[in-house]
Amino acid sequence: MAQSVGSMGAKMPPKKMMEEKEMGKTMSVEIEVEGPEEEALMGKARQLDEIEEEAYGASAPKGDFSVGGLNALVDGINAVLPQFGLPDYERFAEGMTALPPKFVKLLTMVNEAAAAAGLDDMTIDLATVTDDKSLKMAAGKLRTLAGNASFKRFLRSERPAPPEKEMAPAPGGAPPAPMASGPSEDELMMSRLS
Repeated sequence: MAQSVGSMGAKMPPKKMMEEKEMGKTMSVEIEVEGPEEEALMGKARQLDEIEEEAYGASAPKGDFSVGGLNALVDGINAVLPQFGLPDYERFAEGMTALPPKFVKLLTMVNEAAAAAGLDDMTIDLATVTDDKSLKMAAGKLRTLAGNASFKRFLRSERPAPPEKEMAPAPGGAPPAPMASGPSEDELMMSRLS
């Protein structure tokens, strides 16, 4: 009869629920906390997150941005985000004078990936984003980048391979033979496009 680890007398570290807001959505994360050192480490991590957010805020493009210009840029970034495995960024409800730090972080991530892929002409110079026209030009670059085959190939090559699944031994004691895997869905799609 199997017993759970908790009922066998093993001491389990206390768990702490944390909520983190990202891109307008709240997600709960369960973190195991074992003592004062871990609490201090979590405090330091929160401080580093705040410092990072301040840095992105300080480097954020500033200008007179209408809701239409901002949402054009959101549409552009949302065309690229799925390639990073990230959810869409929420559309803006009103105009503003500076881009939010989390949005700047996403733009920076895409810029760094484009530069690493050798597509420097598709990066966005954030210092030149000052009005709706420059927001729309940046959005165009993002949409172009989202459809660029070499960028897609680069991102796929940079993704870590999925971890090998451990298979439980079969009732007879021998582990089951791994199933042969064919080309991935992305590889099939790219071969059709080529």
